[in-house]
Amino acid sequence: MLPDDENSKASTRVEKAFEIWEQTKEQKSTQLIFCDLSTTKGDGTFNVYEDIRNKLIEKGVPLEEIAFIHEANTELRKAELFGKVRSGQVRFLLGSTQKMGAGTNVQDRLIALHHLDVPWRPSDVGRILRTFKIKKNVEVTDNGKIII
Repeated sequence: MLPDDENSKASTRVEKAFEIWEQTKEQKSTQLIFCDLSTTKGDGTFNVYEDIRNKLIEKGVPLEEIAFIHEANTELRKAELFGKVRSGQVRFLLGSTQKMGAGTNVQDRLIALHHLDVPWRPSDVGRILRTFKIKKNVEVTDNGKIII
């Protein structure tokens, strides 16, 4: 019910994610956005997932380039979704640390990952470093402030 805050975690991540999306359009690079704060409900009540999606769409990202892992509720749907992410058809995949943990092998075009709430286990932040096919410069930030 509160007005949107342009300095909120969600808003600052959307700004950075959109900037990366624009810079990597030609390569169709992909990004993961991890959020353990809420889940999609589909009932019209506020949730962070839909807030991020709506903000990305307002900036010009096509709806079909944004997906929620929660919508892939069968192994077949997950395989289809992961294929779309690997091909660059889906450029943003949003999900919780648990849902996008082991078995989420979409790193082929992965250029960035964003954690709205950093997980407890260090192994949960290493998804982008799992492949050596593409040389990557990885930047770790805390709400927009570069850490490494």
